[in-house]
Amino acid sequence: MNRPWVLALAPLLMIATAITASAQSTVCWYYWPNVTINPGQGLLVQVTGGSYGLYVFTPSQYTKWSRGMVTYSLYSTQVNVGAYLVRIPPGTYYVVLYPVKCGQLVNARVSAIGLAPTGVSSMMPMNTTAVLGYFSISSMRAWNGSYTAVNVIKAPMSGASLQLNAVVMVKLSNGGVQEYWVQDALMFITDANVLNVADNTWNFTEPNANVSSYLIKGLGSVHTYSAGSYYGYLGKGARYNLPLAGYLEVNVTVINGSVVVMFGYTLIRNGSIYGPPVIKWFDNVTLGVNASGAFIETTPYSLTGNGGSYDVELVFGGYYSGEQTTFESMYAQLAIMYWDGFGWSPYQDIYNFGLNTGESATDLVASIAQNGNVQLTVGIPYYGLLSSVFKPTIPTSFVEVIYPNGTSLSFYVLNETTVTLPPVIRGSGVLYLFKGLLVNQNGAVRLLGNNSITITPTSGEFSVNVIIGNYSRYILLSLSSTFPINVTLPNGTFTTTKMVSWVEAGSRVIIKVKYAYLFNNLTRFITLNSTAINLTITKPLNLTIGWVRQYMVNVSSVVPISINGTLMLHFIDWVNEGSTIRLLVPRFTYFGNGTRFMALNASTISLTVTGPINAMVTWVRQYFVKITSPVPITVNGSNVANATLWVNAGGIINVTIPRYYMINGNVRLRPLNTSTLVTVDGPLNLTVTWVRQFLVRVLSPVPVLVNGSLTVNFTGWVNELSVLFIEAPGYYWLNNGSRLMLLNQSRIRLVINGPINATIAWVRQYMVNLVSVAPVTVNDTTVKVLSGWFNEGSVLNVTLSAVNLGNGTRLIPLNESGVVKVNKPLNLTVSWLRQYLVTVSSPLAINVNGTWTRSYVNWVNAGDLLIIKVARARVGANMTIIKPIGIVINGVLHHALTVNATVDMPLTITVEWGVSYIAYYALALLAVILVAIALLIRARGG
Repeated sequence: MNRPWVLALAPLLMIATAITASAQSTVCWYYWPNVTINPGQGLLVQVTGGSYGLYVFTPSQYTKWSRGMVTYSLYSTQVNVGAYLVRIPPGTYYVVLYPVKCGQLVNARVSAIGLAPTGVSSMMPMNTTAVLGYFSISSMRAWNGSYTAVNVIKAPMSGASLQLNAVVMVKLSNGGVQEYWVQDALMFITDANVLNVADNTWNFTEPNANVSSYLIKGLGSVHTYSAGSYYGYLGKGARYNLPLAGYLEVNVTVINGSVVVMFGYTLIRNGSIYGPPVIKWFDNVTLGVNASGAFIETTPYSLTGNGGSYDVELVFGGYYSGEQTTFESMYAQLAIMYWDGFGWSPYQDIYNFGLNTGESATDLVASIAQNGNVQLTVGIPYYGLLSSVFKPTIPTSFVEVIYPNGTSLSFYVLNETTVTLPPVIRGSGVLYLFKGLLVNQNGAVRLLGNNSITITPTSGEFSVNVIIGNYSRYILLSLSSTFPINVTLPNGTFTTTKMVSWVEAGSRVIIKVKYAYLFNNLTRFITLNSTAINLTITKPLNLTIGWVRQYMVNVSSVVPISINGTLMLHFIDWVNEGSTIRLLVPRFTYFGNGTRFMALNASTISLTVTGPINAMVTWVRQYFVKITSPVPITVNGSNVANATLWVNAGGIINVTIPRYYMINGNVRLRPLNTSTLVTVDGPLNLTVTWVRQFLVRVLSPVPVLVNGSLTVNFTGWVNELSVLFIEAPGYYWLNNGSRLMLLNQSRIRLVINGPINATIAWVRQYMVNLVSVAPVTVNDTTVKVLSGWFNEGSVLNVTLSAVNLGNGTRLIPLNESGVVKVNKPLNLTVSWLRQYLVTVSSPLAINVNGTWTRSYVNWVNAGDLLIIKVARARVGANMTIIKPIGIVINGVLHHALTVNATVDMPLTITVEWGVSYIAYYALALLAVILVAIALLIRARGG
């Protein structure tokens, strides 16, 4: 939430080592080199001891000055113990304290800071156990549209905070010390008029010191951030209104070795409402550190262990976490006090900015108002000392005046004020006479006889003054009545029709009233009040004894009716004039035996009583008639089905029944009753009986018997559950090689339970005859002769193949295999061709029907001509001559080179050949001759 500067800006703190130099031989100075001031920052100088001249030089100015040359400084002033915020342009500077005692360390700190929280703060040397911050806000609106905040923590755009911050010094039992920075804050969301109370506790003992969740206890919890941890608590939000005034208080005590820091606040004004200055302690934080003492310390002469200031601050700034906000409007007054042991005393030396608070405001200006308080408005910030003699004016004396009529007046007095109550207070029907005052001043109660008291405001402490006026209270009593009444007051009894009197509050009044005044025209007046009225007068009373005119009312009926919500046969009573007699007459009254009465009057009758009334309800008797019919019939001219109706006694109903009732084109109902006229002289049940009929159609291309009658097409209406017999022969002959075959049973029995369209199914058949000298396959069956009836459209798959007779003879079909569709009578004949096996063989090629071959095997049609031709002679191997001997046909040798054979049986034909060796002999002779020649030549040569 509200982070301290000393933590958020610790890296920017630049405290240089003291350097002595001699511009003159006996003069020394203390300086901080290269102090960088960025845009939006200022130079904070805190002096904790001594008095010096403060000089701010540029580097070149410092060089000249330190060498004893004449030069100007950018800024100079005289400083002593305190804090100084110097506004200079951005840049790098040398900060010098001059003169100083040579060789002595200067107690001062220099740092660059941004905008500061604005309000009132003090480092006046003081140790106390409690600090108090007063605030009065007349106008306030904050707006930070960019959410500019340290650590980019987003706060509400209209958020702002008012913080009472202080340093708690804790003395430990072991002689050590610890320092804690505490914050008591109001957190505002200014555009919603919502505030929360909050508190924080930080450890300032040393840099980056933490708080331990084991040692610190309260309603809040310990939170961590980048540099350590802290304790924080945020209360629930509440609405506020401007003007808003009140106090923030921090109280420190030690209980059983633990330090208890109490955070409190009070709102003494919230809009137009004033409240007493009673502090509400919203969080008590216990530090379990084994302390011997603790107090709130302020001093300008030293810094905390982490470099923080010992100050008390009551300042406005951003919402939390270092937020910097801008105030669009602000008017507030502030003051800070400490407890001096007897009362609240103001801090004397005050500044207009906070030294430790991280949140800041961009545009608040603090000044001293005419009443001595610190006044905040919107403007250009200027930071510095506001006053060394701070004398604020704060409201401490609360006055509440309570009047006898329940009103009160609350306010604060700053000067001696006399409060006077009036001797007589007049109200509406009430009179107050002064008797005395009851005064409660800070719990001390006293009674005064006069009606004035002077309040002297307290100084340094709160006071609560409650003034209660003691008055006698009288009540105005007004009575009136049309007829005389008896009234008993504390001072006597009176008979009257009108009375006005003041009666002391709490008095008893008795009023007696006669109940009724009766007249002779069935009219009377009765009182609306009790006949005996006992009153204790506590408030103004204007009592009129009420009377009402009444008339005699008489209503009768033969059956019960509702009269003003009650069932009855007869009503007779006095009824107020202008009242309404509400008759709820049931349209019908039933007697449970098929009889009822029907009212001839309206079902709801409202009678406004303007005089005596004598009324009777009229009824007619009716009987229940039930007509049962599954389909509409005409009853008194209306089509009804399963009708129920009530008919006046003696009434006539005309029942007309149609000859047929068609349900659809195939179903109808036929009535078993006839139309009639009925006189109703009692409950009646009429039932019309119907028989269901169905349209039945029987179709056949040839005559069949339907219930014994020969017919081709039968159409008729047949009663439900009737039996229909249909008979047909198995075959119907057409005498042209065709017939019809019945596909149904020859005798069919039908029970009629619905419309029927029956078709007698027949199939046309044709006679098929097939003749073949050899077996054929018909529909996977091998036959030679086929004769039978086949359904029209049937298919005969006829497969034809060669038939081997087994003796070198076979038959070849001249027809082709195929599918024959039966669509007429058929006579089929299969034709065959006879063939014989012919085998021709020869060791040498011969000519068979023009083809040279040594082997010829083939089936030849019967009667075909086979021509075989043989060569005369051939030269064989080894100079042999091969000659044909003859052609052998089925064992018969034919000596011819050409044979023409007619194939009328199986044939086996061979050609025989003969060999001649003459060539061998010739060759041998030639060889001998050649040998002889060779020998001869050889001999001659030798």
